[in-house]
Amino acid sequence: MKIAFLIQDVTTGGGTERVTCSLANMFAKQGHVVSVVSIFRKNENLPFVVEPQVDVKYLSLDNYDLSMSILKRIGTIIKQVHHVKSCGIIQDADVVISQKLLATFTLWLAGLAHKSIACDHFLYETYPPFIRRIRNLVYKSFLSLVVLTEKDRQKYLSSLSRIDVIPNVLPIIPVPYVGKDSKKIISVGRLEEEKGYDMLLQALPKVFKKHPDWKLNIFGEGSQYRELVKRRDELKLTNFVSFKGYSKNIELEYAQSAFCVIPSRFESFSLTILEAAACGLPVVSFDCPEGPRALLANGGGLLVPPENVEELTNAINIMIEDEDLRGKLASQSQNVVRPYAPEGIYQKWLSLFQEYIPKASCKQA
Repeated sequence: MKIAFLIQDVTTGGGTERVTCSLANMFAKQGHVVSVVSIFRKNENLPFVVEPQVDVKYLSLDNYDLSMSILKRIGTIIKQVHHVKSCGIIQDADVVISQKLLATFTLWLAGLAHKSIACDHFLYETYPPFIRRIRNLVYKSFLSLVVLTEKDRQKYLSSLSRIDVIPNVLPIIPVPYVGKDSKKIISVGRLEEEKGYDMLLQALPKVFKKHPDWKLNIFGEGSQYRELVKRRDELKLTNFVSFKGYSKNIELEYAQSAFCVIPSRFESFSLTILEAAACGLPVVSFDCPEGPRALLANGGGLLVPPENVEELTNAINIMIEDEDLRGKLASQSQNVVRPYAPEGIYQKWLSLFQEYIPKASCKQA
């Protein structure tokens, strides 16, 4: 079966991009012919590893920048519609899977929604009501809309009938946890407002005053990098907090850390919790909408009231000071990971293909 992913920019290194590469790798390992088509290309190199048999193609070497004027952004998208429409990989695919709203709109404008499955990785309320109405209208033209949770599906039921729930696949190959005696804390995520790193920095002075032999490593990039570095230095945390950028071997960084902190204002799922748990790492997270509470329902971490910086400080201190608690939470990490193993997620996708695509084309290559 020929499967093509269409994504806004696979080089930007966020959670959706990571999931796209993971799914492409999973399908390729099952014998399918898999391509990732990226509309734009901000960075020279892919931040994530893809299997050699996965074909990655870029339709444009431009960067789609939200700081551009609305008219320029619309013009850029319209130009890319022609590229998508004439892309041989997409035309030849048995099914196209769109990742992110811009890719979904582009497929729709190109008249290719009838052979495509749309994926929505974001909270239903992320966009304003007007955009949501347009988005829901567009989704009606697709074979199906795939969302991450049953709660997400319920929000779309008033507008759509073809909605399927398929959680994110575990995006890394776990390595053994060796961070039991480490004094390193890890946090992974885009350096953007919704990820809450400003609140994490605010929570840390009391932590490192009490535990000056501990360090925090933050992995990720984003538009708030300079602002966050400045804030770190203002809080006199320069010797304690390091911004590490992206890592292609993030599983090794997880496994060598004592625990992970997720300070997000909101999450549609939280790949970071899943990745950390896969490496046996306990987690401290804000109990933000939507993902952390569901992922940690059977243990594996501590939940803190949303955006409560003082409680985040307390939870980090508790995790540092209570080695037995860290061990107990680490032992529960497989409860977090089990539902997202590649074997089960692949079967969900295969069932979806068999429902919406002629069964003959669902045979593996």
